[in-house]
Amino acid sequence: MKNSVDVRTLLSVYEKIKTQGTATDTGIQLGGVTCTENPDGYYVNLSDSNVSLDINFHNTYHFHTANEDPDTVINQTTTEFHNNNEAQIQAFIHKLMELDKRY
Repeated sequence: MKNSVDVRTLLSVYEKIKTQGTATDTGIQLGGVTCTENPDGYYVNLSDSNVSLDINFHNTYHFHTANEDPDTVINQTTTEFHNNNEAQIQAFIHKLMELDKRY
């Protein structure tokens, strides 16, 4: 993916969700984004209904989309598949930046 985001901003959004969000069965939710972490704190996750973002130790991150495998998507070319996933990721990044500004 062509995404380059500042990990500090991602972690800032994570902290805002964690401190200002509402606890649910699946994590803490704020503005349509849910955050979770593993018990040792070396891994956090931000997600919505289409995209999941893993933020790992050493400031590495990885995006996952609802449809990760182009072979499972019917009636889309590989280019359409990648463009669709990129659009979902860009919309998710925009949602995170809006949360960062709002809270």
